Amino acid sequence: MRCSDRLKPAPLKSQRGFTLIEVMTASLILSGLIVAIGSGWVVADRETSALITRQKAIFVADAEMERLTTLYGTTTFGVTGAASTTGYTEIAAFPSTRLTYPAGLGSWLSGSDDFTVTAVNYFTNSGSDFQVWVNSNIVSSLNRAYVWVDYDHNVAGRISWTVSSISPSCSDSDGCSCMNYSGLLAGTCHKLTFYLEYPYRVVSGNPVAGSPLQTITLSTIVGRHT
Repeated sequence: MRCSDRLKPAPLKSQRGFTLIEVMTASLILSGLIVAIGSGWVVADRETSALITRQKAIFVADAEMERLTTLYGTTTFGVTGAASTTGYTEIAAFPSTRLTYPAGLGSWLSGSDDFTVTAVNYFTNSGSDFQVWVNSNIVSSLNRAYVWVDYDHNVAGRISWTVSSISPSCSDSDGCSCMNYSGLLAGTCHKLTFYLEYPYRVVSGNPVAGSPLQTITLSTIVGRHT
């Protein structure tokens, strides 16, 4: 073998890296995946938050229904206690005329149990109790009643209810015998339908309806039994 052959460099193996187009394409795909995952987390977090708020609203609605059942069943509240209000037009399927709490319940409950507060252009609370805020207007039929659903997240709910006669009327045989609301023997039971609309955001002391507005409805039978 000649000396020149030993000094001749060995041929290089073919090497190939990523082209610029391939790197850019991979970057775009990776960016899309990151954005999709991030969007999914945002949607999941929003849905979870909405479910938690709804659960809290259901708890509040249950508590208010319990109060109303007690008022109608043990006091004369069913005679002239509830205040008639009108002008509810947000959801056409629900009645436009409904009942709410009056400015105070001192005539039916002791002072320490009077949980209603009349509010004129303000809405405040510690969030630790279930006070009802009656937003007073010039025309009393336009008054509205609100409760806190989630004080920490500034979510309030508007409450109201309707009372209607049961048809056919109940009798002793079906376990629904009621006195009238004055406490006398002759009386009838009624169907009470309760509405809690949320979310309302409190802005400068005034409840402002959120969008979309959700409504929780509960129904029960009420009547004077003591």
